[in-house]
Amino acid sequence: MPNPPPKEDTWAFQKIGTAFPPNPVKCLGQQNMYVALWYKHGKPIHGRSWNNGGVVECSFPYKNAELRTAQQLEGNIQVLQYTGDHNTQGFWYEWIMYKDRFEKTEARQLLRCGDSFPILWKDRPEGALLGYVDNKTEIALFSCDGKVYERKGGELNNMFIIMRNTVGGPPHCECSKCRVAPPPPGPPPPRVMIDEWMDLRAGDPWPTRALVKALNKS
Repeated sequence: MPNPPPKEDTWAFQKIGTAFPPNPVKCLGQQNMYVALWYKHGKPIHGRSWNNGGVVECSFPYKNAELRTAQQLEGNIQVLQYTGDHNTQGFWYEWIMYKDRFEKTEARQLLRCGDSFPILWKDRPEGALLGYVDNKTEIALFSCDGKVYERKGGELNNMFIIMRNTVGGPPHCECSKCRVAPPPPGPPPPRVMIDEWMDLRAGDPWPTRALVKALNKS
């Protein structure tokens, strides 16, 4: 059965230092890194957020500066959320490599806001970072520890972007429609019989029952 028409993305409006929202969308392979969004003079910019003891913290690259504080960000940020599954939302989030973004376009929709879309620098030696790509220039910016890093063109190919997949459910989906019934039980294993031994004394008649011969002995 196909998915229902896909719904819009859900973003939780949060102030820095307030309670972290429920059901955030986690970055691929990361324990505490989530997709965030911020607007500067109406221009959307994606960055990363994390849960610091139950409250929101974040990092956004803006020009040559990393912005993290409430004063720098001048208000709310947004954290991407996902509640339910593909049966209720009509889509599921799928991380794919940037170089594969033009494959399966009939099923995939790029998560984007204006000309910004999030990108995960997963294999960064010092640790993964989530930043954003300017769709007009194909230049990506990332921020960490007060610095901004720029990557562009072919340097983005093995980084990951997030897509809205509108076909079916994610791999290993456990919903009632996708769950695969376990295979029927196989035949029982052969029964293990107990060894049988006869008590005989020297001089007793040779037994008439079938006996186990020693290997290669008549």
